[in-house]
Amino acid sequence: MRARYSKKNYPSEFPVKSKCILLFQKIHGVDVLLFSMYVYEYGDECPAPNRRRVYISYLDSVRYLTPAQYRTAIYQSVLIEYLRFVKMRGFHTAHIWSCPPAKGDEYIFYCHPVNQLTPRNDMLCAWYNNTLQKAKAEGIALDIRSLYDDYFKDNVVNRTTGEPFDPTSLPYFDGDYVPGEIEKIIKDLDEDDNRREGTKIKDAPKVVTAPSKSEGKRAGTRSNPGRLVNQGRDKVMNRLDLILSRMKENFFVVQLLSNDYIDAVEGTASITSLVDSSPSDDDSAKSTRTIGKNPYILDLAEKKDAKASSASIPLCQQIIPVSTKDEDPLMEQECFETRLQFLNYCQRNNYQFDELRRAKYSSTMVLAYLHNPREEKEQQIKAHLEVIAHAASCQGCVSKNCQRMKQLFGHVRGCELTHKRGCKICTRLFMLLIKHARDCPTDGTACPIPFCERIKERNRMLLKQQRLMDDRRRNAQNTRAKEDSA
Repeated sequence: MRARYSKKNYPSEFPVKSKCILLFQKIHGVDVLLFSMYVYEYGDECPAPNRRRVYISYLDSVRYLTPAQYRTAIYQSVLIEYLRFVKMRGFHTAHIWSCPPAKGDEYIFYCHPVNQLTPRNDMLCAWYNNTLQKAKAEGIALDIRSLYDDYFKDNVVNRTTGEPFDPTSLPYFDGDYVPGEIEKIIKDLDEDDNRREGTKIKDAPKVVTAPSKSEGKRAGTRSNPGRLVNQGRDKVMNRLDLILSRMKENFFVVQLLSNDYIDAVEGTASITSLVDSSPSDDDSAKSTRTIGKNPYILDLAEKKDAKASSASIPLCQQIIPVSTKDEDPLMEQECFETRLQFLNYCQRNNYQFDELRRAKYSSTMVLAYLHNPREEKEQQIKAHLEVIAHAASCQGCVSKNCQRMKQLFGHVRGCELTHKRGCKICTRLFMLLIKHARDCPTDGTACPIPFCERIKERNRMLLKQQRLMDDRRRNAQNTRAKEDSA
């Protein structure tokens, strides 16, 4: 995609913070993990078109919550309150791809209960729509649209600027349907171009040129297609238009903040324009009014304005911060970084959720891993990493720490148990090596630290595994769309 649209100054990366949100219930005195949600938060430091957007990536649950009649309401409340949380931090749009798992695929939990059915596509879309309508009724969501309505409805033209959309205008989320489908479309277009070029070379003595394949929608009916329209548009957008038109209901776009606020934070208007800071004398008892916000935020504005001596700072900045930084402390654990790593962690340790007793044991072990206090603090970990870097390149040092680290390197290379079978020395050292490999600055060159390249290759294999899963998920979505249209 970057190669095709290199002249668009498309960003090389989109900084993102991934979060895993878990819900537990105490059953028979044991905390049981019942619901999990993975989200991606693209903050104010992220370039457009991802800036200030959140992507609800995966949801999964096991049906052990009691009383059972509150299960839907509680799971919907988790999603609704998360939308409220990111809205108050200044995220203006949330995106959801409604896609049930394909047969044989697990999203987050390993081994679901046998009697738990996988929801059909229409049921899952209805569940999301019902949840978002509740969020709209509470004033959290201002508008609920489809991705097709946002980017393809008006002849693929931006209603504000009048400029045509192209794939660089669409939000690019990790694991989402749209980026994967765009790459597939570009690959097909390149193959078509290569095929036509080969035909031209083969038929060169006859001076025959193959006609270029036209792109666009038919203007007529199915029995009488008529002429092609929209031939001047981007070819990738034309094909994506045809595909997404069959599955509009699967892609939700939830607007959380007003158009005025979005224009302000995106740099097309002033943030102060969101606030009417000069109320009339007759209206002096009222607080400064925030334009385009829901009643919930207006109520907060009145309470906050009552305490403020003067409105020297625009009220919208007081309530919704300009920065989207999360002030709450984060718990960073390797096995929770992605849903695939958590799934592999459970599979590797046989942490199953197909029965309540197994769900209790698995939840207890996950919590023990999550809350196990680290033996070294951050400063100690940093010091250990410095010793590792020194010992890996040192030839003849008399430092005891250096010599001890070299002994540990030798132990790991010759250990028969290794960290996979429970060697505590290997486990502690590999925790440090994994942390180093994640932040290793070497790119394309060999790192002197032992096992660094092997750990990087493991991370690349996990990424490849995730992409294969995303491809199966996207192909299943396309198959359902074709069956429904047929």
